[in-house]
Amino acid sequence: MRFFGRKRLVPAAYVAAFIAAFLTIGALSRSNSTGGTTAAATSAPGSVPFASWYWTMVISATDPNVLVLGTSNGLYRSADGGKTWSATGPKGIDATSVAQTGKTIFAGGVAGAGPSPVIRKGGGRVAADGSAWLAISTDGGKTWSRLQPHGLPNVSVQALAVDPTRNTDLYALLNTGALYRSTDGARSFRLVSASLGIVPWALAMTQKKHFVGADMDMGPHVSVNGRRWLLTPYTDARGGHMVMEYAVQPGDLSHVLMTSIGIKASTDSGDSWRSALKSKVMFGPVAWAPSKSDLAYAVGFDGSIWRSDNAGKDWTKVA
Repeated sequence: MRFFGRKRLVPAAYVAAFIAAFLTIGALSRSNSTGGTTAAATSAPGSVPFASWYWTMVISATDPNVLVLGTSNGLYRSADGGKTWSATGPKGIDATSVAQTGKTIFAGGVAGAGPSPVIRKGGGRVAADGSAWLAISTDGGKTWSRLQPHGLPNVSVQALAVDPTRNTDLYALLNTGALYRSTDGARSFRLVSASLGIVPWALAMTQKKHFVGADMDMGPHVSVNGRRWLLTPYTDARGGHMVMEYAVQPGDLSHVLMTSIGIKASTDSGDSWRSALKSKVMFGPVAWAPSKSDLAYAVGFDGSIWRSDNAGKDWTKVA
């Protein structure tokens, strides 16, 4: 498949805000196009709403055109496959994670954080400190209800993860590194591990209750229990070890997408990685469609959204 790219002008305000956000955390993502298989920068209609940080995304279990995106500006919803977006949920929330169990969507994040969505903490980068925030939607992200679960500390929620072999199990990773699990629809949580053992950033579960976890600096890891981790070989397109997010394919739990500078893929539950979309753009949210398991979407930090209809082999930019 061919990708056609051309340089496009980006409004000065967009560029200034984008650069300021990345300078704050010490990482600047250059978004330019060189043609071929490289993603082009864009701020044209059809791109995702501007935010200083894009965290995670899910696709509705009943409608593969419905996307719910977590950003530093809160939650956004698209009903047409990413062509148009509208804000949803409460205002003033840094929505760091969205996860889905059956037809229920959970969103987690932080309220009352400072101006930067990402901070340095404990030798790594994590979501900003603030009060825990957790919400639930049962109508595809149209409306949301606040949750105040028993047993979950009032600490920034870094990531949510669902056990794909038992989707009643919802994991909440805090920005302190503590990992909690709920088996009752997020009404209550119990401690799994007081310290994850790696920098708390991205987390997902693959087959046989195996975890994959990673952060922006140290690269991808795998674990069989969420406590002890093994580093897997990986170097990003710039010679570093940046990992942003994971998505595990429904129906093939060994097939995992991982975003970084471009998109990577694994067919062995995260033990090894290959390039799925070469790019100079940093990608963040990535998700599979539960009702159409070969369909996936991914969001770039240049505001672009990309779609694959053949299980991540080829990607096209959503108009």
